[in-house]
Amino acid sequence: MLRISWLSVVFVKVPITKGPPEFTELPVHMAIVPKGQDPIPTDWKPAAWIDIRASVLVGPGTALPLEKGLTYGIWVRVTSAPEVPVLGPFPLHIT
Repeated sequence: MLRISWLSVVFVKVPITKGPPEFTELPVHMAIVPKGQDPIPTDWKPAAWIDIRASVLVGPGTALPLEKGLTYGIWVRVTSAPEVPVLGPFPLHIT
């Protein structure tokens, strides 16, 4: 399980190892929601590719400030029309 301090501003990165040859050129979004919840449309935030990792900035002052002591699920959505695979959740604990 990934652990991050609630005071940190860092990129959360999820490696994606399977997909079409140029999948890192496809639009990617990420949602980070409390454990046990599924993302709703407003939870999805634009993400970026860093190598083969879908990445989004989290922490104070970002679009994803996370609460100390909670465990979250990280979700990744890649748009490859007509397919839109959603991967996750991957666990993240905020210390």
